Amino acid sequence: MLIALIGSAVVGTGVWWFSGHSGADATTQVSTTASEPVAAAGGMAAPATPALAGSTDPTILSDGRPSDFTPGVWSALDKAMTNKPQLKPEVDKVLSYMRFQRSFEQWQALEDARDAQQRHQLAQSLLNQMPDRLVKGEFSLSEALMMTTVLMSDLEPDEKKREQQIDDWGKKMALAVPQPTDDAQVQASQKCVEDRRVLPGLLTEGPNPDPAKVQQALEERSRLSC
Repeated sequence: MLIALIGSAVVGTGVWWFSGHSGADATTQVSTTASEPVAAAGGMAAPATPALAGSTDPTILSDGRPSDFTPGVWSALDKAMTNKPQLKPEVDKVLSYMRFQRSFEQWQALEDARDAQQRHQLAQSLLNQMPDRLVKGEFSLSEALMMTTVLMSDLEPDEKKREQQIDDWGKKMALAVPQPTDDAQVQASQKCVEDRRVLPGLLTEGPNPDPAKVQQALEERSRLSC
C-alpha cells in the first residue's frame, strides 16, 4: 500500500531535485574576507572543489555572515532576525537545508570524476542524513526514497545487494515518519514540503532578495505545523 501511494506521487515531486531546481543563481563563489561576491549570482557560495557534507564548518565573517552565503542573501536574513529574533531557529533550518542541497549538487557534479572515493564518501554522507531530514519535513517520503535509490546506485554496484540496502533504508525511513494511508495524505505531505521550499527558492532567485519578502516567507514557514 505504501509503495503504491509513494509511486503515485513520485512523478510530480521527486523530479524537482533532479531538474536544476536551484536555478542559475543557486551557487556562486564569494570571498571569505571581502563584503562583495567574487561573481554576482545567488544565495550560496560554492567551494572551488566539492567538500564532504558537514566536513568543515563555514567561517563566520566580521559582519556575522557565514562564508558560504552571499552578502545580499545574508543581509535579508539578518534583517529578518533583527526585526524578529524568534525567527533565528527557522533561519538555521533554512541554511542547513540549502547546504544539504548544495552538497547534493556537488555529488551530481562528481558523476564523471575520476576520484570515485570522494564521490562515494559524499554520497554516503548525504545518505546518512536522509532520515533526519525526512523527519524535519525537508523531503516527502517519496522524494527521500528516490534520492536513496539514486545515491545507492553509486555506492553499491551489485544489483541484489543494492536492492536489499534500498529496501532496508526504505523501512528505516518509513518508521521515522507517519506513513500515509491514502492518496490525500500523500498529497498533503508533499504540499507541506513544497511550502517549506518557498523561502529557499526565494533566496536563490538572485543575489539580493527582497528583505520584506524574505521575512514574510520566514514567518509563514515558522507557522507550518505539518
